[in-house]
Formats: sequence, structure tokens, C-alpha cells
Amino acid sequence: MSLTKRLIILAGLVGLMFYNASVEQLWATIVDYQLGWYKLGVPLAWGLILGALVNLIGLQQLRKWLEPLTFIAAALITLGLTGAAAVYAAHQQGGLILPPLSISAVGLGIYLFVYSYARFAAHKRGDTPAEEKKES
Repeated sequence: MSLTKRLIILAGLVGLMFYNASVEQLWATIVDYQLGWYKLGVPLAWGLILGALVNLIGLQQLRKWLEPLTFIAAALITLGLTGAAAVYAAHQQGGLILPPLSISAVGLGIYLFVYSYARFAAHKRGDTPAEEKKES
């Protein structure tokens, strides 16, 4: 079994721990961290912006961390989505899924950071896909 599958299974099981959270605990988390639906997009935007910015600055030491960061992102996305499904199954209230969805948004932001860094690095090196080379 590959490392990615193991991480996904483990993160999914950890995400099921949200099933045991009470309504009061979930609302306290939402209030304490000031979570809202509009804030779910913030990590995604920061991931795209910072990935491109770090590459434009020329930080090449990050290249060796791209694969581990992708694993972490996959685990966080799975943990958050599994947790959101568990919270909704336990309480049947859509507003209570904000804490696990925030975890998933952070994972997606990390993935978008890696993606934008890799895309900008490929463009700098001139490694564009074959379809783009044909158009130019």
C-alpha cells in the first residue's frame, strides 16, 4: 500500500473523531476562531499567491519539500471532508461543519501553494505541456 493511501486512511479515521463533538463544542470553536463561510476561501487565495511569490523570489530550496507538502495537503483535505461529513451526520446542521471545512480549506491552500509554485517553476524552465508549445 502506498504512503498516500495510508495517509488518506489515517486522516479519514481521525476525521471521524468529529462525530463525537457536541454542538456546544462546535459552536465554541466557530466563535473562538471567528469562522465564517467567507473565510473558507482565504487559505486558497493565500496558497496561490504565496506559491507564485516564493517562486518569483527564487527560493529553490523549497523544491525538495513539494512532495511532503502534497502529502500533508491530501491528509488535511481528507481529515476535513471526513470530519464535515461526520458532523453533518451526527447533528444534521449545516452551520456546524465550518470547523472541519476550515481544516480542509487549509489543506487545499497548501496544495494550491505547491501547485502554483510548480507551475511557475515549470514556466521559468520552459517546461510547458505539448499543447501549449504547439500554439506558440
